[in-house]
Amino acid sequence: MIGYKSKHALAAAAAVVSALAITASTAPANAQETIKLALISGYPPLTSWTGAAVETFIPKIAESLAKSGNFKIEWNIAISGQVVRATGELEGIEAGVGDVGIVVTAAEPSKAPLYAVSFNTPFTTLDMTLLSDTMKTLADKFPAYDAGWDKFNQVSLQPASAVDNMMIWTKKKVTKLTDLKGMKIGAIGPNLRWVQAVGAIGVNTDLVRAYSALSTGVFTGAIFWPAAAGQFKICEPAPYALEADIGAVSGFALNVNKDVWNGLPDEVKNAFIEAAPLWKTDNIARVKKVTGIMVNRCTKKFGTEFTKLSDAERSQWANSLPSLGKEWAEQRNKAGEPGTEILKTYMDAMRAANQPIARHWDRE
Repeated sequence: MIGYKSKHALAAAAAVVSALAITASTAPANAQETIKLALISGYPPLTSWTGAAVETFIPKIAESLAKSGNFKIEWNIAISGQVVRATGELEGIEAGVGDVGIVVTAAEPSKAPLYAVSFNTPFTTLDMTLLSDTMKTLADKFPAYDAGWDKFNQVSLQPASAVDNMMIWTKKKVTKLTDLKGMKIGAIGPNLRWVQAVGAIGVNTDLVRAYSALSTGVFTGAIFWPAAAGQFKICEPAPYALEADIGAVSGFALNVNKDVWNGLPDEVKNAFIEAAPLWKTDNIARVKKVTGIMVNRCTKKFGTEFTKLSDAERSQWANSLPSLGKEWAEQRNKAGEPGTEILKTYMDAMRAANQPIARHWDRE
């Protein structure tokens, strides 16, 4: 299980970071108060979500607080696996070893199931902004989203997509769906079923482990988006990319430890709330900027060949999938959450925006 480096490391990290929990200075009245907080991410700053948190979210909070001068935040930026490993952020925030962090909801299908709606409605949209804004609308409209985070002692400020279009990256050239049959494909949690539907063997992985796994033959292909494939050099051992417009997914949430949040002054909370949408916007801008650069890197440095799947085979792939949306909605209904209503609201937003929907998941 990906999480803390070890039980001993967890204890040590908790001891160290306990000093980083929210603390107001004991300065005289009217003096500026300093609040110490730790931002955690298992991923490096080259990832859009971490980079945007460090370079946009944090500075925007500082800018907002500087207007009154009442508060100042002293940040401990513990990223790149310093405190938690990749995808261990939810546990880290829950335990309080980090105060603020970016949870990879894509890797938490059981703990953040309501955020998996886009993974259960593939072949629907390529628009990261629309997707992120729709997820925010769902989180604001349905209390079940906040209730879900409450179980893990955290408050979520903003969901976001950092994935514009999932593609299959393989060691050998693939031009049609039947070529994937029997291949071992690395995938993250919810999208394992996407590749299994066309006869591939899904192997659970993440961005940090994928390069090594491809290089050593643990699997012979992986499903990632272009920016990630270039940044993490997935396209070196797997230089063939199959593009099927599977689409964008929303897989990240900017969260705060609930105990910390409840102790923050209202002015500081408002600064966080104001900065959170800018984190989303910058994150998406980074993905768009990096995508072109990374596609060029993969093509020129590693000889990547891109193959576009035909519209007919795209439709075939979408229709070969189980009724993912309906199954997801029914599971959420059984858990006491409004799954069916959430799914309909999501798909209505996609239809209203005239997205290239291959399958109307809420109408099955």
